[in-house]
Amino acid sequence: MHELGAGFFLHDLGKVKVNPYIINKPGKLTTEEMNQMRRHPTEGYRILSDTHQLTQECKTIVMQHHERCNGKGYPKGISGDQIHIYGKICSIADVYDALTSDRPYRQKMTPFDALSLMKDEMIDHFQKDLFEQFVFLFKNNGGTEARVSP
Repeated sequence: MHELGAGFFLHDLGKVKVNPYIINKPGKLTTEEMNQMRRHPTEGYRILSDTHQLTQECKTIVMQHHERCNGKGYPKGISGDQIHIYGKICSIADVYDALTSDRPYRQKMTPFDALSLMKDEMIDHFQKDLFEQFVFLFKNNGGTEARVSP
């Protein structure tokens, strides 16, 4: 649990190497800006590797939190069982957090709308049983609008 928590907490560490203008840009990113943003998992992994303080599992979470089960994620485009389970869990939580948080380019969604979007339009990004467990835990731990059936 320590490694999982540390990896989740540090998953976006590599954004310190991304121009703040790109992170806070209110509009759509250009191809070059998106390429810079997509380097943050690798940069975060590199930063953690240089410290020699955390385990490989923690560094793997940082590296893999944008990988998708369908192979269309980044930075390596790996899929399915190539992605560590901690990376898969972090991916679900990260997407949910992004959708339910205000961003410079859009307003936050309600928890129900976010889970619905994830289920209806992004389900191939996630390991299905992990997404189902995420929804179940959300509904049973105070999720006020979680009426999505995976």
